[in-house]
Amino acid sequence: MNAFTRFKTFGKSTRGGILILLLGILTTVVWVQVQGRTFTSTSHVNGTGGQISVHPRTGVEFQASLSNPMVVQGHDGTVYLNLSVTTPRTVYRDILRVPTDLIVVLDRSGSMGEDNKWHYATQAVHSVLDRLGMDDRIALVTFDSTAQIQSQLVAASEGNIQRFRSIINSLRPGASTNMGEGLLRAEELASKTMAAKRRGRVLLLSDGHANAGIVAPSQLGAMVRRISNQGAVVSTIGMGLGFNETLMASLADHGMGSFSFLEHLESLGTILARELSDSRDLYADASEVRIDLPSGVELIDAAGYPFVLEGQTAVIRTGQLIQDSVKSFMATLRIPNHMAAEYTFGNIDLSYRVDGSSYRQEVESSGLTMACVVPERQEEAVASINKELYEDAWIKNNLGSVMKDVADFVRSGEREKAEEVVQSYRKRLEDADANVPGLTRQAGRELDELEARVDDAFDGPDQKIKQNRAAKSMLGDSQELQRQTDRNNK
Repeated sequence: MNAFTRFKTFGKSTRGGILILLLGILTTVVWVQVQGRTFTSTSHVNGTGGQISVHPRTGVEFQASLSNPMVVQGHDGTVYLNLSVTTPRTVYRDILRVPTDLIVVLDRSGSMGEDNKWHYATQAVHSVLDRLGMDDRIALVTFDSTAQIQSQLVAASEGNIQRFRSIINSLRPGASTNMGEGLLRAEELASKTMAAKRRGRVLLLSDGHANAGIVAPSQLGAMVRRISNQGAVVSTIGMGLGFNETLMASLADHGMGSFSFLEHLESLGTILARELSDSRDLYADASEVRIDLPSGVELIDAAGYPFVLEGQTAVIRTGQLIQDSVKSFMATLRIPNHMAAEYTFGNIDLSYRVDGSSYRQEVESSGLTMACVVPERQEEAVASINKELYEDAWIKNNLGSVMKDVADFVRSGEREKAEEVVQSYRKRLEDADANVPGLTRQAGRELDELEARVDDAFDGPDQKIKQNRAAKSMLGDSQELQRQTDRNNK
């Protein structure tokens, strides 16, 4: 009897049929996982007492640690969950670089004709053209009261670049600012980028005064999210000092890109070099963290990243992941502090795309337990604090959040309220210093500097200009404090 005949005979038996059925199910499960790249990753305790998972296919490390797993009943119920993502270096991309499709969305409204903004914006576009490779493509969308696609996506050949420059030089500022229609045109072009399996990047240059068409920040943010869902990263550059930095920074967050502002041409090269470097060195895009919160626990902030709640699941959009880097941030949680209880997370997972393929991994959240304990256990609660993470929470994350609030009051000309925010933070810091001595000393210099920046913004001549400049730089600094990206290959 040959092997095939034996297999058929075995398959006709009850035992054999069951085994073959189980084998088929197992094969199907494996095939589905390979197609969807949703492997279950290994997870173990890391050096800080948290959890770490390593994806078996991508090599991405995802870590979660609690800075202070215990709070004392009747005291502050804030707990910090530190999240970090470490990406490997992909050598092959140094040889086979994925081409970039760059879609420039240029504001040509009337207000762009003031204070050299139009000149700076057009110089920015010309400078972008100088930095493209021959295998890249570029498109141009402009908007004032309406939006036009001035150029579809075309290869960055010498002839096309010359034609592109001619289009830019022929444009002039127009009427009102219909940013929403400009983003809709960019969305049309971004869909072609995804279909071509190229790396999409949208660069919005505007003075951020949306006053025609769709103007609500939430709706504009939704448009940008749709673009990023198609695989394109959206970054924003605010022109001059009069733009709405809160809107422009928010759009960059929803687009999983970066926010910058251009006051002087001297900074243009640095901004554009970073944008194109990020595109060249991109390891993954559309990264997203999902946290199944215990009942009664709230997510207060996620280092300023946009997040939504789907029932008890917090979904945080964390954007692009640069190769050979560590990206980390803190989620600020609040647990009920009126009674002693324990709180355990559900799933904590990370998803992302690598060259169009989706991946997901999770940490073992059962090892991350929070508790509200009775006052008699205060010493135990203090002893449980991870001092390094707790210091980062106060000296970086919380200070960044405070700086953002101060920027809002500086922008609106409310000096007393800005100073009150700083003083309130000093008091909170002193209370936290009782748990980890040295916090007040370490953060004191930064707070003194922040106070000096507030004083400077409200003293002397040209206060409105100084306030605008200070608010924008504070917003940028706050993001750098709250969101750490360490690039090992730079």
